[in-house]
Amino acid sequence: MHFMKKTIFILLFTFIFVCPNIYALDFGNNITISDNSIGSYNSWYSDREDQEVEPGCVGNQTWDLEGFFLNDFKLTTVGGFDFKQGEEGYTSGDIFIDTDLDAIYGLDGKYKDSLSGNGQKQYFYDYGYEYAVDLDFNNLTYKVYEIDKTYNSLISVYYRQNDGSNPWRYNPQQNQDPIYMGSISYYENLSDSTTGLLGGNHNAFTIDLSFLPENTEFIAHFTIGCGNDNLMGQGIAHAPEPATLFLLGTGMIGLAVITRKRTSFKRD
Repeated sequence: MHFMKKTIFILLFTFIFVCPNIYALDFGNNITISDNSIGSYNSWYSDREDQEVEPGCVGNQTWDLEGFFLNDFKLTTVGGFDFKQGEEGYTSGDIFIDTDLDAIYGLDGKYKDSLSGNGQKQYFYDYGYEYAVDLDFNNLTYKVYEIDKTYNSLISVYYRQNDGSNPWRYNPQQNQDPIYMGSISYYENLSDSTTGLLGGNHNAFTIDLSFLPENTEFIAHFTIGCGNDNLMGQGIAHAPEPATLFLLGTGMIGLAVITRKRTSFKRD
């Protein structure tokens, strides 16, 4: 019995102290691509996205989108922007996912055409994305759609001068079914030390990309309604490491054993 208690204690110590990122707030690796690395913005600011917005736009923390982070299949978006409530009437857009790595910035979008049901040509932009994550911050849920590129399904930002931030939101076809649904984890008033970013106050939300096959490399995009700032990120969606799952499982088993023995002791 003494040996069993000692073993459980060691497992719990390892679970809590050696692997704190299992239960602590850990967004993973910063996978943000700075504007300095992409397209027509390659001379704007320097090689950073934190404390930077688009050319000629409002530069304070409230309007700043700061980074994409990836932890296995968990994609987190961080910014000073209030993703839930928006700012001055401008709200969050959707997250767009490109899996064949040909995503491009707004003004450089490929101008395409197609025939509508009445035989008329419709013209629209294709920015290279395969999936749209339709975010619902009122209910903290999201739906994932395969982007229908046969009609004008992408909604642009409000200001034409910020077209480089496109696309903003996805407009699914009537009766189009999502391929995946999930819950949003939302975080408010995070510190610089928690996020590793500057600005003093940060908000964040996390979604699950497990609708992608394991080890899929992808590019992600997000912006807000006015296009004041936008984010691009590139990463590989991994399943959790086996060692992490093992420690998590053994830790939970240990907690269950201790709880059961305490309950049994009280009954006796």
